[in-house]
Amino acid sequence: MEPKIQNGSWCLFRQCPPGSREGKILLVQFNSRGHSEDGGRFTIKKYRSVKELAGDGWKHQSIQLAPINPAYDPINIDESDASELMVVGEYVKVLENS
Repeated sequence: MEPKIQNGSWCLFRQCPPGSREGKILLVQFNSRGHSEDGGRFTIKKYRSVKELAGDGWKHQSIQLAPINPAYDPINIDESDASELMVVGEYVKVLENS
């Protein structure tokens, strides 16, 4: 997440409140990516989604986890990946180094 979060920084996250996550920077865990015995893969990305009306509510048409650093590609989430994704928290700030 450079330049916003420098490599090796300690960050503060909070539980992500219910409702829209659009545009928020999130700490996300993927159980289906990485090694399942060590908790999968974690990433910090900006959440983007496109929604469509479905019956009495809405559903995601697409979800993308976008990096701030242009050296990295976004992660596109499809329906099969969605059940393996868990939002751990919402980014608050980088803590001061002591």
